[in-house]
Amino acid sequence: MPDIEKELQEVTELISLPEIYLKIRRLLDDEHADIEDFAEVVVVDPNLSARLLRVVNSAYYSFPEPIESLSRALNLVGLDRLHTLVLGVSAVSSLNLPNDILPLKPFWHGSLYCGVLTRLMADRLKLERSDRLFVAGLLHDIGSLVLCAKFPDHAREAIRLSVQSRQPLHEIQRQMLDYHYGDIGAILMANWNLSSELQMLIRFQPEPEAAPAQQLEIALLHFAHACTSATRPLDVDNLVAPGVRAMIELSPEVINDFSETARAVSVEMGKAILN
Repeated sequence: MPDIEKELQEVTELISLPEIYLKIRRLLDDEHADIEDFAEVVVVDPNLSARLLRVVNSAYYSFPEPIESLSRALNLVGLDRLHTLVLGVSAVSSLNLPNDILPLKPFWHGSLYCGVLTRLMADRLKLERSDRLFVAGLLHDIGSLVLCAKFPDHAREAIRLSVQSRQPLHEIQRQMLDYHYGDIGAILMANWNLSSELQMLIRFQPEPEAAPAQQLEIALLHFAHACTSATRPLDVDNLVAPGVRAMIELSPEVINDFSETARAVSVEMGKAILN
């Protein structure tokens, strides 16, 4: 069995969030910082500035008129959402892990869809801070990227056994490696000093009923993950275990409408973030 802990340490030594994200984090901890301080940090990275403006002008926010000024964009979205956007953009650019199993662009498009769908459902259920669920959806499967890049033989074998036995992939991975992709994603985020709340969302996404807290949020994330590869229209009531479905008090019609919206919005966001 490979030494997952050792390999993960090697990965986190090579993969780090960019300095500009770390500067944003430091400003968030500075009670004297204002919007202009944040704008000064972001504007020195033209690529990040352009991506943020494209996202702010996308259907994800649906502002009634174009936003052309970075300072105005930051005023409109607020600092918490700025942090979420910079984290998402930074993670996508940092997690460039080429492999022969998961093509990166389709992977990130699916992750964007998962994030948007999770946020739409959370908004309808009036959950607070739904943007954190967007970034959880965007990053929920990063453990799979690590597995495919660092342990391709084990990743392929786990997929083969899962298909053959119809056993969930995370259970096969745990049997083979003592970890599943949610565990690995949470470990990577812990090494990035991201919040314990976000780590829990990612760790328990494959099995929300095992989570010690945040079960509804994790159930939404788990459900959106299942929708990512499902055929349309979604067979909403049979996509996940009955106990998980029961937590999500949304009708099949509403979820299918949200799914279509999420696909359109995620394609537009992909043009802003992935190109």
